[in-house]
Amino acid sequence: MEKKKLTGLPIFEYQDRGHKWVIENQTTESAKQGSENGIITVEVSDPKQQVYMYNCSGVTVKVNGGKFKSLMLDKCEKCNVVFESVISSTEVVNSNKIQFQTDGICPVFTIDKTIGCLVWLSKESAEVSSFVVSMSSELNVSFPDGDDMKELPIPEQFVHKLTNGVVKSEVSDLYH
Repeated sequence: MEKKKLTGLPIFEYQDRGHKWVIENQTTESAKQGSENGIITVEVSDPKQQVYMYNCSGVTVKVNGGKFKSLMLDKCEKCNVVFESVISSTEVVNSNKIQFQTDGICPVFTIDKTIGCLVWLSKESAEVSSFVVSMSSELNVSFPDGDDMKELPIPEQFVHKLTNGVVKSEVSDLYH
């Protein structure tokens, strides 16, 4: 299997303009060089801060410090992100094999052009989170169910019917 080639130097920095943590071109190897356990740790100190990951492969990111504005992954592969609470949304686009874990609340997950995404929700987040999904497949959500965790697929197939001039959509019978 051929390794993904990243273009550009690995970046992990906070940019005052935009209140943004930028994590770019990181790999398992570069993450191990930056920390002893290979986990990239972001310390948010203000709810206005955002976390942006681009073109990363095989990295785990832990966001500490409580609530922050938003989380965005673009063109990432085999990445894991653990965070407390996001104020607006978590978004992933053009990515493969992504896992999110929220220990607090995330109101919206937007998943676009992504294959393989698993979202682990806290009990609080399971009650309020919504998912906006387009052009994606292999999506699952895991949430507490009593003392256990329950995992369900997010449907990718729908049946659309034109009824009285209105399109009505239902989840395919494959998900029942």
